[in-house]
Amino acid sequence: MSIVNYLRDGSLIGRERLMQAREFYAPSRATLTPEVEFARWTHRIAIQNELGSAREMAGLSDVQMDVLEKEFNRCQMRRPSAWARHGLWVGALLVAVSCGVLASSDMVGVGAGAIGPLKTLGLGVLLIGAVGIAISGLTAFSSLQLDLNHGTAGLYVGLLDEQHPWLYKTEALLRHEAAESYRLSVLQERGPLRGLDYVIMREVVAAHDLLDGMRPARAVADQLQDLPKPVETLSTEPRLIQVGNGTRAVLP
Repeated sequence: MSIVNYLRDGSLIGRERLMQAREFYAPSRATLTPEVEFARWTHRIAIQNELGSAREMAGLSDVQMDVLEKEFNRCQMRRPSAWARHGLWVGALLVAVSCGVLASSDMVGVGAGAIGPLKTLGLGVLLIGAVGIAISGLTAFSSLQLDLNHGTAGLYVGLLDEQHPWLYKTEALLRHEAAESYRLSVLQERGPLRGLDYVIMREVVAAHDLLDGMRPARAVADQLQDLPKPVETLSTEPRLIQVGNGTRAVLP
């Protein structure tokens, strides 16, 4: 977070630290535009772990997720703030103007009293431009994590189709009974599987594997060393049937 945000909020603690102190609690009940809503989820993903953000997004309806997916398809790169977009160019322009003012002050053939204020003006413009470039760079650096989480949010709400990078990872999890049960419940209650369902299924499988790891070692060893019991076949007794003119044949 940049220094500008600290001064704007009137606190030196910062929003991230306040969010951590109250366990990332930031309720929002207002109806937001898809762009603002997607930006809100991007911030939520930035301050929480994967499972926490996936659990929150799993409560959305399939229609809401479809809106977020369309918003990500519309803008797959996070739109930076106005200051980050224009601050660098404005600062560079001011630096160029200041250099021109300083150069012209040396070429003007007037008294020293007129050259001094012109140089002062050039140095002032140069300082403002340099500060603008510095703040713009700090803002872009501080929002780097949000730029990465913007793509993560798109993966969460994206359908698990043939283009999704988590498709085969999800398919591998379905060998576990718990993951398959989760898949069926989502398809019946919410709709098609999305990227966030892979995150939840992965944690479900990991939890079941952890429970299996709590079994006594003796029971696991006996299970590994035990041979499957042979399947017993039912023996059939020979039967007598009448064939043709009364002769009897013996069937096994």
